[in-house]
Amino acid sequence: MFLTTTIGLDTKEGRKISKLARESCTFNAFFEYWRDNLFERIMRLFIWEGTGAVKPKEIEQRLHLQGHCGISQLPNEKELTAFFGNFYGVSKYMDERPFYNVRCPIYAGQRTVGKTIAVIDNNALRNPTIELVHHYAVLLAHTEVTYVDTMVNARDSGGIPVANNEKQKQSIIDYQGKIFNGQYGVVADMGALGVNYAGTDRRTNQGIIDIWAVRNKILKDFYSDIGIRATFDKRSNSVEAEIVADTSMLLINVSDMLNSREKGAEAVNILYGTNWSVRLSDEIKYTDENLQEGEQIDVENS
Repeated sequence: MFLTTTIGLDTKEGRKISKLARESCTFNAFFEYWRDNLFERIMRLFIWEGTGAVKPKEIEQRLHLQGHCGISQLPNEKELTAFFGNFYGVSKYMDERPFYNVRCPIYAGQRTVGKTIAVIDNNALRNPTIELVHHYAVLLAHTEVTYVDTMVNARDSGGIPVANNEKQKQSIIDYQGKIFNGQYGVVADMGALGVNYAGTDRRTNQGIIDIWAVRNKILKDFYSDIGIRATFDKRSNSVEAEIVADTSMLLINVSDMLNSREKGAEAVNILYGTNWSVRLSDEIKYTDENLQEGEQIDVENS
């Protein structure tokens, strides 16, 4: 009682936030959760240092959302600002333009790349990462909707109720709501016409454990696609060549992003005389070192 009272869970707003409803387990709700969750994770991949007035999150947001970020100054200001923008102009290459339109809530203007603006790329092709986040958020949302529905359906294998009139329909809805919330309930046959059940004693094709395993595999694949090994799967038949190949494939992704950021930081330093630097987050390096140790042990024991 002390804990819930102290942190406000027994207040009106606390009960409103913690209330379980069907809408919280829809595809849209799960998608929004995973989109925000995965985006927050990629925002912490790199650590920027020495950026002064430019907050690192402003740089990373622009890199992940549009694939590149412009660093320049607002008119009559000395401090640097991170800008959204787009390339324009003509050069001998289709994907390399000499000018950059900058924009922020209080200003829009034009800059010359390498002279009045330094551009940082997210990767070699300037691809944004938000599309990858969207892809995996969709997969995870569908998986978790299936997982929740399967767990709920496991509570009642009596078939699908078919209503004969509106009163029966409402009674069935009330009953299913109780089942969803883990409560006992019965269907009131208000129409006195009998409630029919289709597919009595139906059995789901998806096992709860199998669906959860798929969910975890999708999440692991997300990390793999951005170049991070989330877990170490011990395989007794693994050989060193296979492990090294998997490691190389992962390093291509994160190394490309890090290399692009390092080049961007160097461009800022050359243009503005700053001392910007960027590196992988400590959490990623810690995880990677421990996984490498695990793989070494597995190879030695195989």
